[in-house]
Parts: sequence; C-alpha cells; structure tokens
Amino acid sequence: MCVPGWVSSLVAFCLALGAWHGGLAAPVGNGVPESEQVVVLYSTRVRESRSVAAYYAERRGIPSDRLIGLDCSEPTKITRDQFRKEIVEPLRRRLQELGLARFTKQIVPASGTQPGRVRERLTHSKVRYLVLVYGMPYAILDDPRLSTHVSKEAHPLQRQSGASVESDLMLMPSDLDTFAGPAGNPFHSQTNPAALHPGNGIFLVSRLDGPTAHHAEELVRKAARAERDGLWGRAYFDERSIGDGSYKRGDDWIKGAARIVEGFGYTTYIDHAPDTIPVGFPFSEVALYAGWYAGNTTGPFTLPAIEFAPGAIAYHIHSFSAADPRSPTQNWVGPLVALGATVTMGCVDEPYLEMTPDVERFFVRLAEGCNVAEAFAISLPVLSWQSILVGDPLYRPFRPTPGERATALIGSQTPGPLLPYAVVQDLNLKLARGGSVEDAIWSLEQHPEIRTSAVLAEHLSTLYSRRGESSRAVDWMERALRAGGTPQQRIRLFLDMAALQEKQRLRRDAFATRDRFLKEFPKHPLALELLETMRRDAEALGMDQEIPRLDGEIERLKPPATKTASGR
Repeated sequence: MCVPGWVSSLVAFCLALGAWHGGLAAPVGNGVPESEQVVVLYSTRVRESRSVAAYYAERRGIPSDRLIGLDCSEPTKITRDQFRKEIVEPLRRRLQELGLARFTKQIVPASGTQPGRVRERLTHSKVRYLVLVYGMPYAILDDPRLSTHVSKEAHPLQRQSGASVESDLMLMPSDLDTFAGPAGNPFHSQTNPAALHPGNGIFLVSRLDGPTAHHAEELVRKAARAERDGLWGRAYFDERSIGDGSYKRGDDWIKGAARIVEGFGYTTYIDHAPDTIPVGFPFSEVALYAGWYAGNTTGPFTLPAIEFAPGAIAYHIHSFSAADPRSPTQNWVGPLVALGATVTMGCVDEPYLEMTPDVERFFVRLAEGCNVAEAFAISLPVLSWQSILVGDPLYRPFRPTPGERATALIGSQTPGPLLPYAVVQDLNLKLARGGSVEDAIWSLEQHPEIRTSAVLAEHLSTLYSRRGESSRAVDWMERALRAGGTPQQRIRLFLDMAALQEKQRLRRDAFATRDRFLKEFPKHPLALELLETMRRDAEALGMDQEIPRLDGEIERLKPPATKTASGR
C-alpha cells in the first residue's frame, strides 16, 4: 500500500469535486421503514444468489418486489462496458418500472476535454440502500480507453477506471456514466447521516458475500442476533507504532478507533509491536478488531479457533484485502467472514492508504448510532474507487449504546450468559468516568455469579493485578479456570497466570501451570516454546525426574532439521 507524494494532493483535489452531488431530489425517509428503502440485487446466473436475496428479504421484511435479478455474465470481475450494460442500465430501467425511482435525461454540452452527451440523473427515489448478494460481481476492471478523455496534466490515478462495483453504484443517483478514477466524497466529514440519501447524489451500498452462500446468509442472522441481544465481548487492535511518515495515518486511525471502543466500556487490547499479533495469542470473545498490515491472514486468524461474537466487526487494512472476497484463505475479507465476522471492509485493488476507509471515523459514526452502511459511506475519502463493505447495511451495533444495554440487562436481574459481559462493561465505564478500582473490586466480590462465571472471575483478577495484588490476581485466575470459560479464554488465563507466577519468582508454580496448559492444549502453537521454557526451569529447580519427559516432548515437536547445501 504505497503512498506516493502526489496522492495527498489528489485526495484534496477529489474532495474539491464534491459540489456535483448537491440538490438532486427530495430525500427518502419521512417515516418510511428502512426495510422498504432497500433493493436487493442478485445474479440470475448463480443459483444460490437468488436464495441469499430471498433469505435477506425475509429476515428484514423487505417487500418481494425489491428483489431485482440481473443477468451478469461474470460472478467476480467485469469490464466497465459489462457494468454499464448488465448492471447500471437494467437496474435503472427496473427501478423506474417499479416506480421506485425516476431518472431525468439532461444534455451536457461539449467542453475542451469532453464530447457532448446525454446524462441521466435521479430526480426521485424511494430507495436508499442497494444490497448486492453472493454471486454478483465485485470488481470493475480498468479500461485504458477511458483515459483518452482525461487531461494529460491530470493525476495518474485520474486515468484509472477500475473500481469496486458498489463504489460506483454509490454514485448512481448522480451522473454515473462519467466516472472513471476516484471522485471526491463530500460526505467524508458528514455528521448528519440523514444527508446520505439519493436526493444528495448517493446510494448506500453493501454486499452479503463470502466464501459460500451460507456464509452470506450467516451475516444476516448474526447481525439480527446482535441487534436483539447486544454486541458483547472484547476488542482487539493491532497497530505498528509508526511515529512519522506517510504510514503513520494508518496507526493514527487504529489508535483513534481503540479510544472510541474503550469509551464504550469494552475490555480492549492494543498490540504495539511492529509485526502483526502472533499466532499463539488468544483471541477470545472478539466483538471488534482492527489492524494492519499483512497481505493474507496471519497469527490467530490462520487458526479456526478464533472466537467471533455474533455481530462482530473486523477490519484489516491492506491494499488487496478484498481482492477475492470469496476465498476462505486468501487476503482478509473472505477469511474473516469464514471465521465468523459479521461485518468487514476491504479493497478489491490497490487503493493507496489515504483513499481507504478511515477506520476511526467508521467507529465514531457507529458510536453515534449510524448503521454500518452510513458509517462506511462517511469513512470513505473518495468514491468510484476500490473499497467494499461486507455485511447487512441496516445493522446498527450501537443503538442502544453498549452502556444502555448493560444498564438494562443488569437492571432486569435476568441470569444468563450475557449478564457477566454487561457487568464487566458497566464496571469499565464507571472506571473510565473516574470510579475507583477498590469500588469495582468490592462490587464484583459481592456479585452472586462471581464464583460461577469465568468472565467475572477473570475480570476480578485483572482488577487485583491492576492494584498490584499479584497473589489475589492468581487466585482469581484459578477460580476463573475452575468456572469454565471458552477455549481461547482458558488459553489466556493459563498463559497470564504462568507469566504472573514467574514475575513473582514462583517458578515451580509457573512450571505446574504451563504443564496443565499443555495437557489441555497439547497442539497449541506455543507448545514447543513453553516446553523449552519448562525444560530450563526443571534444570534450574533440580526437577531431574521431569527432564526426560520434557526432552521427549521437545524432540517430538521440533521441526525436521534443515539439510545443508551438501545434503548432510
């Protein structure tokens, strides 16, 4: 994701083009349910495409006449001619036939760089959202012929016409046929999501997609569950500690997103190392994730054991993160969906960092109650470019806010698996507002589920550790393990407990904790590293009877020795 020096000036130039969006038609809304403002687009050539569209319409209560089948010759990447003939023109025609939109022809006089032509601009619309589903193409290929109409003095990117399908469809209420290359997004600083409507020149567009049609349908189901029950769990952010230069912007976005999430009371982990989070790191109860910068999934994301909560939002910044959103192993978007994320974003081709979604702004708008389509549109510096949004566009993860949900759940006194998360979120919010650790500890110790909930017991251990009481912290880690917990939570507890015991110079206790861990998780990626640590401890502590066993386990797990050039 290189950032040439001229990209910053190009972004400024593109944003200056925002004037063309203004004053086209009256806004949709006015009390109309959001489900009636949605049109779902499916491919008539992909059997599962229609079924995904029907499933989404049924779950969201979308009228059946809002499902529009398009005869797309390719399910992945199409030419700009195909985009116009197979998507834009039939969609425009069908919207008018159904009485959902009206487009008016206008004559555009010739200029010094453009020939005269007729354009169609939307002047009335009952539609605000377009949802592409599994089977619809996701990328428009670059067409070098279009660059002949661009001034030789223009920025190089203004000569590129490749884009994501949805990024160009977002401009359909405007003069879509003219776009080739990035166009400024005047909504990038928008604070009022109501301004994002066709009357101001924009559709809100996302896709329900993934490695399989089943994955696409799961996006709908999990979003609905999170809207009903809340988005509970932990937050993880992976920045690179870049202090200056063009790449600092990516770190700043991720740090800003982390601050927003911490302000909502999520227990938040931030990795500051230059590399991505390592493979052995326990990703448990993942509600939110943002990180960068690897071409394909790395670390915990290479394992099937990652625990995404229903409704989870996950985004990894990379130039080609959505190069193939239907691959379960390549890039990021497809694998994240396959692993269980409910919402993700990505780029189908090189976008340059400054023209990718601003993840901080995305989280800010979600925090203000926007749905994911609104937040995505506002986070984009430019349109007619490379970004896609995967997920139900109507999903509003933070309305009500996590704090409001926590208060309501605690007040209901209804026992259940979500109550401990609400208690933790409530305590985190109180601490963020100036509450004392002592009060939080007292509150947890009095809670009726403290001895049966691994979530509450672990949080109490964290509070004791924060206060410097390591012995009590270890005691509550042990109680959390006895209470159960998810596999990834148990991995974290074992590893943290051993590290804390080692810090207390309780090497025999740390040895025993690691030994228990390896008996429960013998195939964990850190197994060899832990065994080697235990081998050194056994020798230092005079535990000679353990050494043959450890040597045997180490030998079994060691990778085959690399042969020398001579073959010896």
